[in-house]
Amino acid sequence: MIVRASWVCPVAGPPIENGAVIVEDGHFVEVVDGARVRAADVDESFDGCALLPGLVNAHTHLELTVLRGFLENLSFPEWIRRLTQTKYEALSVDDLAISARLGAMECLQAGVTAIGEVMDIGTGWDIMRELGLRGIAYQEVFGPGEERAAGAMAELEEKVTRARAHETPFRRVGLSPHAPYTVSPGLYARVRDLAKSERLRVAVHIAESDDEVRFVRDGDGPFADNWKSRGIPVTARGMGPLGYLDELGVLGAQTLAIHAIHAETIEIGRLAEVGAGVVHCPKSNLKLGHAIAPVREFLDAGVPVGLGTDSVASNNNVDMFEEMRLAVYLQRSRARNPRELTARDALEMATLGGARCLGLEDQLGSIEAGKLADFIVVDLTGPGLNPVYDPVETIVYSAGRGNVAATFLAGNRVWIDTGPTIDDARAIAKRLRHSDASQ
Repeated sequence: MIVRASWVCPVAGPPIENGAVIVEDGHFVEVVDGARVRAADVDESFDGCALLPGLVNAHTHLELTVLRGFLENLSFPEWIRRLTQTKYEALSVDDLAISARLGAMECLQAGVTAIGEVMDIGTGWDIMRELGLRGIAYQEVFGPGEERAAGAMAELEEKVTRARAHETPFRRVGLSPHAPYTVSPGLYARVRDLAKSERLRVAVHIAESDDEVRFVRDGDGPFADNWKSRGIPVTARGMGPLGYLDELGVLGAQTLAIHAIHAETIEIGRLAEVGAGVVHCPKSNLKLGHAIAPVREFLDAGVPVGLGTDSVASNNNVDMFEEMRLAVYLQRSRARNPRELTARDALEMATLGGARCLGLEDQLGSIEAGKLADFIVVDLTGPGLNPVYDPVETIVYSAGRGNVAATFLAGNRVWIDTGPTIDDARAIAKRLRHSDASQ
């Protein structure tokens, strides 16, 4: 199979004007100059378009897609509390399956072919397999009280064992002890030991908010008040959240730090030293009123950085183009420097950087011989994208998910009928609205 486009952006190298990719058995064989290819041999041609590797959304919650727009204008602790209440009291497993399916469809239509899915019920894993998304499905575990640790671990191990029966080299299962304000030190230690013994990757929401920092460092704030109201003892650790994770032995080469907004200089050095990655979620961070992550410092230290949308409950859509733009603009504003981050940096974070964070860089994230032929076509023909001086800069600064003309998995074009799933999601939303209005 040969696919030609006006530009091929491999990420692993500079853009190729009038380029083509050769695909065999679902993998890239070669990237070539389109002039070397006979027109009769081309299977698909995309004039005025750019071909690039499928985007890697390194942090998602597909199960929460039906909560898009439902949790607005809340403080972070209030947002978490209402999300948790709605998920467990108002949504069924079938609802969460519909939610995950809608989220996966949105990802594929937006050019996302691989994700770092953090799931609770497990429907995200089922839908990844059903629709072909690559990536890691991190099984969440919660338990702030130490007395809950043994039971939480038993439930976690059962879920992970069941899911791992369906692993592939490019679709795997990991662990996600949620956050310091929902996980006890003992439960963190148990998850750490399971991850080491089973060689599983770990993703942790960490150093995301001022309230979390207060909880860990000083033992006060709304998260501490919640624990105390439930009779759970709170200990001031006298250090930042990432330092706390490191003290517990959770940080390592298999660890993905989600958000890491409040990473301190010594903690950034430690992330680099152990080989942990960071997923940056600029749009979600901004919407929830959080600070700006030190992305430039991560990159300078050699920490792998990917981009994620987080759930649409805190973002409202899956648009990795918006995430790329915001990543650049926020770092430039933070540093007061218009050269602080480039479009190429952002595109790498949205592709190969995300693949590195998920431990899948040998299979995904760039157009290189031997890798899975997961790629997308971005239409650059519209008036809002022309003229095109540099395809990467046009993609990052001007394009959006609506410009994704085609998504390919293993060389096969993806076609999805979203209608029935949208109808099901609307029915769930109608029920939630009525339930919310009655309270």
